[in-house]
Parts: sequence; structure tokens; C-alpha cells
Amino acid sequence: MEGKKINVAVLMGGRTAEHEISVASGTMVAQNLDLSKYNVKPITITREGSWLMPNRYLTEGQRVTELLPKYLTCDSSGKDLVPLETGNALSRTLSDKVDVVFIAMHGPYGEDGTIQGLLELLDLAYTGSGVEASAISINKIRTKEIYLHYRIPTPRYMVIEEHEWHRKRDALLNRLAKRIGFPCVTKPPRLGSSVGVKIVQDVQSFMSAVETVLRYDTSVLVEQFILGREITSPILGNAPGEKPTPLPLVEIVPKSSAFFDYEAKYAAGGSEEIAPARLNGRLTKKAQRLGAKVHEVLGCSGLSRTDMILNGESLYVLETNTIPGLTEMSLFPKAARAMGMSFPQLLDHLIDVALATHRSKKICTDR
Repeated sequence: MEGKKINVAVLMGGRTAEHEISVASGTMVAQNLDLSKYNVKPITITREGSWLMPNRYLTEGQRVTELLPKYLTCDSSGKDLVPLETGNALSRTLSDKVDVVFIAMHGPYGEDGTIQGLLELLDLAYTGSGVEASAISINKIRTKEIYLHYRIPTPRYMVIEEHEWHRKRDALLNRLAKRIGFPCVTKPPRLGSSVGVKIVQDVQSFMSAVETVLRYDTSVLVEQFILGREITSPILGNAPGEKPTPLPLVEIVPKSSAFFDYEAKYAAGGSEEIAPARLNGRLTKKAQRLGAKVHEVLGCSGLSRTDMILNGESLYVLETNTIPGLTEMSLFPKAARAMGMSFPQLLDHLIDVALATHRSKKICTDR
């Protein structure tokens, strides 16, 4: 597409508990895309699943920061955008000649392979991982199984299914005591942003934490609690056939909470994020190699961020995000900046990788 501006749709929102964070990520992306290279169309999926699509692209010369808040919900005449059903929205995406979709969605219906599958059917390029890697990585239980298969160190864990919890509670509590003990961590398997995550100290708080998780999912992931420093390894994917690039590690020091929970992530002053992390060279390389290995074994593309705990000299992998947050306070852009890459340059790279990945798929299907 040399010499031609690229039409980019920035997709955000969705039917998820991470809706607000997704809109913040998408807004940040739209504000930082270089309008001398791209025509930008921000698209918001509402909490109910409808699509809000502006009738025009943002183009060079427009004051995006001022336009954008209203542009997410109003057309060029100031009238409210008409919500579209998914089928109509996808047809409109094609008729608007979108070249690449920048996916800035977190959690179910955005980070789990469903949107990626729809875009595959439309033969549209999109940023981030494909259907398979997205579907696997959103599920912390499945990623745990893959970690263990590839000898990637991870805390001990057990899974509680909702139907078992109501029928075999005492047996599950006995199993918990023998396998994991207290303190332990309870998590919804298919949500990010630490939504619903608790560190629990006793049986009573554990039972309450399980009920909290079951409001979000039908399964509960219960992990051994590892005391240590929180480290994250951001990985930048490259064109097909090229090795991914580890970015500087980020060390997370929660200020408002016992761990990097929702408030610590998104409240002003909730945590201190140090990039590069304060690790010696040997541990830094070890953590970066782990992050890159996870990126590859899960089949990630574009970008990923793998969270870890450092206990003494030992690293434990917790989970992997295929669409890390891209807000002003997010860890991935901070790591890129620590390497000398500005946010607009990061977005350029992700779009370039998306287009190269799409071209490689077409070559395979045309053979």
C-alpha cells in the first residue's frame, strides 16, 4: 500500500467487564495513529453488543483529541450514531474499504478469538494474535496446561467447576488443603485486568471468593500464592518467520493494594511501574527468554505480555495477555518507551505486522 493512506478501523468496547478499559485503549490508539499515514475510523461495540460506526474517517488536519469523545457516539452532523447489528456492521466495514482492523478489545468477545474469526471470514487484516492463539490464551486454565507441557514454571493450581462446587464442596476444600493450602489466589479463567481476582487467607474468605468468581465464569482457577516481586515481560511480534523481540521488563510495585489488582492497575498512583525492571542481567535475560518462549508456544502474533512472580532466584509464569492494555498508564507502551519506541511508532509496527501476516495467509491459501 505504498503511496496510499491506509484505512484503519480501531475496534473497542464489547460485552465484557473490561469494556471501559477497552474504550480507553481504543481511544488512546485512535489519538496516536499518524493521520499522515492513516485514515482512522473508531468503532465502539456497546455493552449490549451493538456497533457504533461513524460515517467518516478521521483524516489529516483534524484535531483528533477534541473530536474523538463525540466521534465515538455521534455522526458528523452531531446526531447520535444508529447502533448496528453485527452482520450489518461487518458489511459496512467492507463497504467502508477498511484495510486493517486495530483490535483494542480486552476479555471475552474481543481477546478470545471470536472477533478474530469474524475478521478472518471477511478476509480483513487485523492486529494481534489469530483465532487459535487468542482462544487458548484467554483461558488461563488451558495456558496453564501448555506451560506445564513445555516445562514453563508456573504456580500449582486446581480448577473448581460450578456444578462441582454446589455438589462436592467439602471434597473440594479437602483437595485445596492438600494440594495448595492458604494463602491462595482465586481467578476467573477468562477475564483480564485482575477483575474478580482475590488473595484469600482462610476457608471462609475462600468460599466468598469462589462465589465472586462464579459471577463472571462457570469455572474457578485456584493458584498457589507465591510471595515475590511482580514482573511482566512484554513481547513485540515481528513479520511471519521472524523471531519476536523482547521489550524491557517492567517491575510492578502496587501502592494501593496487596497485589496488582484492578485499582492498582488503573487508579492514579495505584502502583509504581519501573521500566526496565530492577533485575540483574542474568535474571533479566531469563525472564525475557521465558516471555518469548511463551509467546511462541502459544502461537501469539503482534504482541503479548506475560506476567510473572520473582521469588528469590525463581520465576513463576502466571498468565499471558494477547491484547495488553494500551492506555496512557499501560505497561506495554511504557516498555516500548524504555526501548526508545514512541507510542505512534509502536502502533505503526503493529499495523505493519498485521498487514504482513495477512499477506502471508493469502499466499498460503492461493497455493
